[in-house]
Amino acid sequence: MNNIKFVTRTALLLAVTVVCQMLRPLIALPGLGSTLIIGSLVNASLAVSSVVVGVWGGIIISIIAPIIAFMQQHIAFVWLIPIVSVGNLILVIIYGRWYAKSKWTAIGLSSFLKAVALYLMIKVFINALIVPVPAAKMMSMMFSWPQFITAVAGGFLASLILKVLTDTGKI
Repeated sequence: MNNIKFVTRTALLLAVTVVCQMLRPLIALPGLGSTLIIGSLVNASLAVSSVVVGVWGGIIISIIAPIIAFMQQHIAFVWLIPIVSVGNLILVIIYGRWYAKSKWTAIGLSSFLKAVALYLMIKVFINALIVPVPAAKMMSMMFSWPQFITAVAGGFLASLILKVLTDTGKI
């Protein structure tokens, strides 16, 4: 892929990811509803990116998207940016490396490793920063099984999108 194509596609996929993050006010569902939908869309965008522009393009998006989410006030604390970035990086690297070999392995492995890494990192940061108990419980829950569910759903959605893109000759 030439540089102009890479930069253009990466920028477009970053824009799609940011638009997905911006849907929060429009998808105001009770409980975890909006988180599950928005998270799935963002993970789908990340997974598609890892295949369309490769792991390096996905890495760029994985790092920039949480910074923009913080500026949009979708991430509450600045110290969450590196945690979310690392979770995204894990998804992008594993999904991107495994997709061509086995999309099922790509979905399962990337989702599982992202969820485990996020949960462990949030526990370390909560303990290190002495987060108040109510906030710590909420963050521990939000960075556990919902991350696995949204990553799996995003992986399935990405596989469908990638099939369409492949079938139409777009990638």
